[in-house]
Amino acid sequence: MYEGFKHIHALFAVLSFVLLIARLGMGWNSPEKLNAKFLKVVPHAVDGLLVVSIIAILVSGGAHPFTSAFHTEKFVGFIVYIAFSVLAVLTLRGRFSSKLKVPFALIALLSWLWLAHVAFAKQPLIFAAA
Repeated sequence: MYEGFKHIHALFAVLSFVLLIARLGMGWNSPEKLNAKFLKVVPHAVDGLLVVSIIAILVSGGAHPFTSAFHTEKFVGFIVYIAFSVLAVLTLRGRFSSKLKVPFALIALLSWLWLAHVAFAKQPLIFAAA
């Protein structure tokens, strides 16, 4: 069961990243496309299912955030990824200064890459000493 949840989690993680890249690309070229119903609903549904898959992995594996450096880093990284993804998309929609467009997008993308590295290496990068 645990392995199945991990595969589902990986699928939703990749879908979340692809949808973020698509929204950033569309928002950069034509922000009005971000108002499409699909782009307002599907990314949130995917991220919601990503959260459900995280909970399923934790429950089936008997793990909890903050009990190990690995789980703590994954938890913090996920919060950073979601927060800066939302900020990046809102900036493209004109909710924040356009000067923040690039930093928010870069932090969102880099945080996903950080999470992917931690997941595949099974080693925390930042909380290694914790």
